[in-house]
Amino acid sequence: MLQSWLVKVILHLTLACNLRCRYCYAPRQSHERMSLETGRKAIDLVAGLGDGSFCVSFFGGEPLLMFDEIVQLVDFAERRGAELGKKACFRLSTNGTLFTEERLRFCRQHAVYFAVSLDGDREAHDAQRIFPDGRGSFDELDAKLAMMLEYNPYAVVTSVVTPPTVDRLRDSIEYMWEKGLRYFAHQPDYTHPDWTPQLLQRLERSYRQLAEFYLEKARSGEYFHFSLFDDKLASHADSPVQLGQTCDFGARKVSVAPDGRIFPCVQFVSDKPDAEDYCIGHVDSGFTSRREALIQRNLRPREQCEGCALLGRCANFCGCMNWQTTGDITTVPGILCAHERMLIPIVDELGNEMWNERNRHFLQKHYREFEMRFEYRVD
Repeated sequence: MLQSWLVKVILHLTLACNLRCRYCYAPRQSHERMSLETGRKAIDLVAGLGDGSFCVSFFGGEPLLMFDEIVQLVDFAERRGAELGKKACFRLSTNGTLFTEERLRFCRQHAVYFAVSLDGDREAHDAQRIFPDGRGSFDELDAKLAMMLEYNPYAVVTSVVTPPTVDRLRDSIEYMWEKGLRYFAHQPDYTHPDWTPQLLQRLERSYRQLAEFYLEKARSGEYFHFSLFDDKLASHADSPVQLGQTCDFGARKVSVAPDGRIFPCVQFVSDKPDAEDYCIGHVDSGFTSRREALIQRNLRPREQCEGCALLGRCANFCGCMNWQTTGDITTVPGILCAHERMLIPIVDELGNEMWNERNRHFLQKHYREFEMRFEYRVD
């Protein structure tokens, strides 16, 4: 029954990377590469499921290190979809430094949407995203942004928030906006050991500055998406949200390691000792009974959250994040609780102000169905 939900497979094509980001959870010093045979079997895993479409996402390490394999796997997925009368969709997560015009042209021709890791302006980005020799990667990425947006104006930037960058958020988003970016995904690094109550107070100040920026841009009428706030606004508009609705943990998407092992989420492709406890199958043999057991376990209420007014709105449902920080998928770390209790009131103040203004951008995005904005033309 569960297998009918599965519509997305994330292929960890390689665990190698040309960067050495300080917060990276991927296995270090690993040069494993996924064979084309394994990739094809993984695609077959999802191609027969779902209603009318399936999605293949390329992940790493840095997947552009295996661009030739991406080309061949996209071709295979498109042909397999045509055979089944289904649409094959594609995603790519990358640090962006290996993009060339040829590779961007391929992404456009085959509607491969991509998310690029960019932690902000030079100071914020180079504090974390470095080459093996210690050089920051900002200049290489900054030089390619205009070309990326030319081929994909819907490019998403993913930014990791850490203690060294909490004071740079407003400057960073203004830099990214000026570059023409409009789709932002921020995520705190909850595993960082240096979080303190004082740092969270500084982060709150930065979030309030971001709320001011959000309101300014919402009033301008130009469309944008800022997941840090928009996901929380949606959780109010769509409430009540239940456990499992927003976490795809092993149900509607899975991750496949280079050797073909299947895991419920990307962070479990890891060298942590207990990662193997979360292996839910192999592309050669399909899923094991552990898949359904883990899905059901992740749906259990979080005991320490009972009675909390923020239930259904906070990120306590994220099994992989809980595991990374506490070692258990249902144990919520204290840092996440403190973060959500700080963030959600800021978002609600912002939402109330836009509601009272009857802000068209806000109402269209969160209170009625709006037109599809991702019209990625295939040349």
